[in-house]
Amino acid sequence: MRTIYQVQGIHCASCVAKIEKALQGVAGVTKVSVNFATETATVDGDVSLEALAPAVARVGAYTLEPME
Repeated sequence: MRTIYQVQGIHCASCVAKIEKALQGVAGVTKVSVNFATETATVDGDVSLEALAPAVARVGAYTLEPME
Protein backbone atom coordinates (compact mmCIF):
# COMPACT_ATOMS: atom_id res chain seq x y z
CA MET A 1 0.00 0.00 0.00
CA ARG A 2 1.31 3.48 -0.86
CA THR A 3 0.43 6.44 1.36
CA ILE A 4 1.44 10.09 1.01
CA TYR A 5 1.87 12.26 4.10
CA GLN A 6 2.41 15.99 4.54
CA VAL A 7 5.59 16.54 6.57
CA GLN A 8 5.85 19.64 8.75
CA GLY A 9 9.25 20.96 9.84
CA ILE A 10 11.45 20.19 6.83
CA HIS A 11 14.06 22.94 6.45
CA CYS A 12 16.87 21.41 4.38
CA ALA A 13 18.20 18.36 2.53
CA SER A 14 19.64 17.04 5.79
CA CYS A 15 16.10 16.96 7.19
CA VAL A 16 15.01 14.84 4.24
CA ALA A 17 17.77 12.31 4.89
CA LYS A 18 16.96 12.07 8.61
CA ILE A 19 13.24 11.60 7.96
CA GLU A 20 13.82 8.97 5.26
CA LYS A 21 16.15 7.01 7.54
CA ALA A 22 13.68 7.18 10.44
CA LEU A 23 10.77 6.00 8.30
CA GLN A 24 12.79 3.18 6.74
CA GLY A 25 13.45 1.87 10.25
CA VAL A 26 9.75 1.33 10.97
CA ALA A 27 8.60 -2.28 10.71
CA GLY A 28 6.41 -2.84 7.64
CA VAL A 29 7.91 -0.04 5.54
CA THR A 30 9.27 -1.28 2.21
CA LYS A 31 10.11 2.02 0.46
CA VAL A 32 10.27 5.70 1.43
CA SER A 33 10.67 8.88 -0.59
CA VAL A 34 10.68 12.31 1.04
CA ASN A 35 10.34 15.38 -1.20
CA PHE A 36 11.80 18.62 0.17
CA ALA A 37 10.05 20.87 -2.36
CA THR A 38 6.54 19.55 -1.70
CA GLU A 39 7.17 18.66 1.97
CA THR A 40 5.70 15.19 1.46
CA ALA A 41 6.68 11.65 2.35
CA THR A 42 5.58 8.73 0.18
CA VAL A 43 5.62 5.51 2.16
CA ASP A 44 5.14 2.03 0.69
CA GLY A 45 4.28 -0.83 3.00
CA ASP A 46 1.77 -2.08 5.51
CA VAL A 47 2.17 0.52 8.25
CA SER A 48 -0.02 3.11 9.99
CA LEU A 49 0.42 6.79 10.76
CA GLU A 50 0.46 5.83 14.44
CA ALA A 51 3.64 3.81 13.82
CA LEU A 52 5.30 6.39 11.56
CA ALA A 53 4.66 9.65 13.45
CA PRO A 54 6.74 8.80 16.56
CA ALA A 55 9.67 7.72 14.36
CA VAL A 56 9.94 11.14 12.70
CA ALA A 57 9.30 13.00 15.95
CA ARG A 58 12.28 11.21 17.55
CA VAL A 59 14.73 12.58 14.95
CA GLY A 60 13.58 16.21 15.06
CA ALA A 61 10.65 18.59 15.30
CA TYR A 62 8.81 16.89 12.46
CA THR A 63 5.16 15.87 12.20
CA LEU A 64 3.26 13.78 9.68
CA GLU A 65 -0.30 14.42 8.55
CA PRO A 66 -2.30 12.39 6.03
CA MET A 67 -2.85 14.06 2.66
CA GLU A 68 -6.47 14.70 1.81
